[in-house]
Amino acid sequence: MITNPGVSEKREYTSANRNNRNVRLSKFDPEPSGLFASKVLQDTNIKGVLIGRLAVWAWVEDAGRQAYTKDLDIAISQTDLPAIMAYLTNKGFDIRELSIGGLNITDERENIKIDFIHRNSAEWGDLSRLFNDAIAQAFDNRNIVCIGEVSLYLVPVEHLITMKIATAERKDEEDAKRLLEMADSTDIGQLRELMSIHLGPLGKAKLENLLREVGHPEARPRGKYVS
Repeated sequence: MITNPGVSEKREYTSANRNNRNVRLSKFDPEPSGLFASKVLQDTNIKGVLIGRLAVWAWVEDAGRQAYTKDLDIAISQTDLPAIMAYLTNKGFDIRELSIGGLNITDERENIKIDFIHRNSAEWGDLSRLFNDAIAQAFDNRNIVCIGEVSLYLVPVEHLITMKIATAERKDEEDAKRLLEMADSTDIGQLRELMSIHLGPLGKAKLENLLREVGHPEARPRGKYVS
């Protein structure tokens, strides 16, 4: 497990066997998508960072017990979206725009399922500053995760928690709680600052509620979340 966002480390991801019963369960192999995402980013000279549930797997021990995911998520800057769209179009891929801001490509034959996300949309709001900051911090810290034979930059855990809380979805809240249980790996002061900058009072209140739920040693008493 990567234990310090300020130190360059690698984590090897191994696909977990999810067929523990006599039923064939759906599963997602991240290696083909990781290989293709790495190629896209290298060929376009674009900075991208692994986010989403696979990033949770990288930060939390025992990936085999983590919840199912169906694709690989890469954070990009909105300004880089046209270059990625042009690259994929020239390669003949069908592109689906994401309502949250970004695009998806899916190639069932090659088992490629990738979302390139900048997170700015009229429908779901603008979190592009958070995503840009996450990309910059990931590259500054040089945290990387190995997926098969390729390496991708890994979102800092504090930014990942902020992204999870921002969705207000139950599954992402559960991911945030798993990450918050890693008390030694998360800078709670930085996390509170990210909440203040990007999510405001409601986000700060949600963070403090989750800290109390997981019994975090730095949790504040109820009503004391304002810094």
